[in-house]
Amino acid sequence: MSTKSTIPSLPQHDDAEQRTKREFQLSMAHTTYNYMTSYMEGVPISADLPEQEKFSTAYAIKLLPVFKNMVENLIVVTERLFRKQITDDISTKRMDELKQAIDELSDGIDIRHIGEDIKAIKSIFSVLGDLPEAFKSLSHLPQDLEKALNGLKDLAEDAIEKGPTEILKNTLFNVLSTESGRDYLQAQSIQDYEDLFETLSLPEMLTIPQQDWMVGDEKPCMQDWFFGYLQIAGFNTTNLRGVQLTKPAGTEIVELSSLLAKMPVTDAILQQETGIANVTLQQAAEQKRLFVVDYAMLDGTETTPVHGEERYLSAPIALFYLNNDSPAGYPPAEDHGVMQPVAIQLQQKFDEVTAPIFTPTDSANADDQHHYKWRIAKYFVNVSCAIQHESVAHLGDCHLTLDPMVVATNRKLSDNHPLMILLKPHFRFTININNSALHSLIIPGGVVATNVGPKIEDTWELVRQAHLAWQFDDNNPDCIFDIRGVADIPNFPFRDDTKLLWQTVNKWVESYISLYYPSQDDMLQDNELQAWVNELVSPNYAKVTGMRGLKATGNPKQPYVIDDKDYLVKIIAQIIYIAGPQHASVNYAQYPLMSYMPSVAGTIYQPAPGKNTALASEQDCLAWYPPLDVSMYTFLFEYLLSGVQYDTFGHYSEDPKIPYFKDRRLTFALSKFQEELAEIEVTITRRNRSRPMEYPFQLPSQIPNSISI
Repeated sequence: MSTKSTIPSLPQHDDAEQRTKREFQLSMAHTTYNYMTSYMEGVPISADLPEQEKFSTAYAIKLLPVFKNMVENLIVVTERLFRKQITDDISTKRMDELKQAIDELSDGIDIRHIGEDIKAIKSIFSVLGDLPEAFKSLSHLPQDLEKALNGLKDLAEDAIEKGPTEILKNTLFNVLSTESGRDYLQAQSIQDYEDLFETLSLPEMLTIPQQDWMVGDEKPCMQDWFFGYLQIAGFNTTNLRGVQLTKPAGTEIVELSSLLAKMPVTDAILQQETGIANVTLQQAAEQKRLFVVDYAMLDGTETTPVHGEERYLSAPIALFYLNNDSPAGYPPAEDHGVMQPVAIQLQQKFDEVTAPIFTPTDSANADDQHHYKWRIAKYFVNVSCAIQHESVAHLGDCHLTLDPMVVATNRKLSDNHPLMILLKPHFRFTININNSALHSLIIPGGVVATNVGPKIEDTWELVRQAHLAWQFDDNNPDCIFDIRGVADIPNFPFRDDTKLLWQTVNKWVESYISLYYPSQDDMLQDNELQAWVNELVSPNYAKVTGMRGLKATGNPKQPYVIDDKDYLVKIIAQIIYIAGPQHASVNYAQYPLMSYMPSVAGTIYQPAPGKNTALASEQDCLAWYPPLDVSMYTFLFEYLLSGVQYDTFGHYSEDPKIPYFKDRRLTFALSKFQEELAEIEVTITRRNRSRPMEYPFQLPSQIPNSISI
């Protein structure tokens, strides 16, 4: 998408010749921007990849260092895993020579000398591909390792030709599966999972410093405080709901009686787990201290085996208590309390034997004296959260929500329209990354089908159902936390940080809109604006539901009109918010908080434990975790998506000497917006100093303008 900009104008202010040019440009846009709904029924997405939406050379250069790091880690881990299969001294010596060559190759990739030519990138990948040829003279080079290196060459070539997500097609499994089987890919100890981060920097979840208040010898990311904290400062905070005595109309608050009907937690369980002798469930609900994550949407979903290995799912429910005091093993509560996990049930219907309630101290009598069932129960919840994250919170609510809006905007707003000029940087590369995902990731045998539990058809259905239920006006920070019943939690890092961004985006958009629409008549006379909002909400086109601020006209040719400047500000601000802060919150937390598989993964390799399941040691837990290749495949996927940031939120000029906005009247409003973003950066940085772990995912400097990865 071009970033060229001119002085914007509304169509009614142009002369006849200019209006004719605008109309012709839009008629041409109708030939390149269109919708399809055949991929997922009822979910409109771009039918094509227009030339102007494709990744640029500059984007490919941004991708290179991320790809280099991925390949380096993959090669080193592959070499180490294969080395386990070699017993003779000659082959070991040759493997050492190969390792040295790999190190030299890695040292030879100097990003500073790439320049602007994409051919330079291709030449670097060709060097990688030459390795197998170079080592054909080594008679003892294992055939499997030669196949692995050839596989890397194929990955590199596909990434250059088709886009970054090609790196993560199922090829990686073919690379690591050997003729002698896959036993060497099964973890022998929990340390094997940390050892997979051979050359990559460790993710945040593995670098949380030990604190005096922590208890036991578990890694911090395996502890109960971390499990509770993920619900408010994790990779996916969208599932937490308040539990109250009644459910107010129009909310997603869970009624206590409805919860207890399928998860019969008792006052005694709550009292033992919280250490508060006289607390009751009713009191906790009245005081807005009970919260739940319920993955009922996964009930009935099916899985498919990968490499002959069965995988499993459940539909867990986890109950939390907002504790004013800090139990042992939790960070200081100060004046905001801690989110304490109380109980987990791994199925939607309670059964004392097959679907019992697990708690940290086994107060529900699930025969968990060693507490490893509780560990696995938390794992099931985290996996379910990851599944909902990848399919709904990330793909559905961000990528696929914005995709038809990009199409509608290009079809109805001409290049010189002020709204098109404002939105263009927030749409950059979105259609391309979505197109790549549809052809590389969300396919049978692709990343999602392999790394995320449900079979691909069930994943599509999860996305479809969530998309159909999504309402535009409900999904912004002014509303969504009240709807979910979590607005009164004193300390909610994602909510607290994102509201700062939402407020400043609104102020920036209000200044921008006021410049071009000084009166209501300016909006009503703008035929492009009116056509745009009608295409957005049309069930035959973009199909955005829940824009309740539009007014019905009774005219079938133009069913709606927008005449409220405040509502237009809200629409534009929310589109920018989805493209920037909302997407960043779910995208850039993936590698930091989802990559250590014993804590968070996307798949499960044993059925949900019951009362009669025997779990006596950490070693017994390994059976539930993914094999090592699936684990590495998963976190390389997350590393890629978390590692590419094309630009910086609120900064529109790719060259600081050339302003993006040509209208000088915007200079003060833009500088004010950027100044407030800088102040937000400082505020969040200060907040992070007192948090048990940093929450950096709403730092403006770490948010791009668009969904470009």
